[in-house]
Amino acid sequence: MQSLVACSLCSATLERGNLDIHKGESCPQRIVNCEFCEFPLPAIDLAEHQEVCGNRTEMCYQCNRYIRLRERYNHASRCTGIAENNVESSRDVGAPEREQGAPRRQPPEYSRKRLIFTIAVTGIAVLFGSLFFQKKAEASQVH
Repeated sequence: MQSLVACSLCSATLERGNLDIHKGESCPQRIVNCEFCEFPLPAIDLAEHQEVCGNRTEMCYQCNRYIRLRERYNHASRCTGIAENNVESSRDVGAPEREQGAPRRQPPEYSRKRLIFTIAVTGIAVLFGSLFFQKKAEASQVH
């Protein structure tokens, strides 16, 4: 029979040979990370923490819906990537997804005049910047 020792984390009494396994796998005070936020906490508090943490939502930027963290992996596997105009709650979990053949929302179109104006302004800024730095470089060479 092996000698009995107390776990330094939870004070449970165990055989010395089982102490490492206890501390690594079953001790309620061992430190584990939340699967949603990676926050380290005692294993005994993990279920309560993850119940709250898993209900937080993040925006799915493919379909423009808020998804619970606990549902994000399942959502990612079935997300059609179709952006929706309205932001829906993840409470609609049982709601049917859009049809696969539904068209994607098109990005906003910019007018040709706006594009040319943007290019012109950028060109002028580059020109002034290069002249400014060229004069600055010449002035520093004179001194």
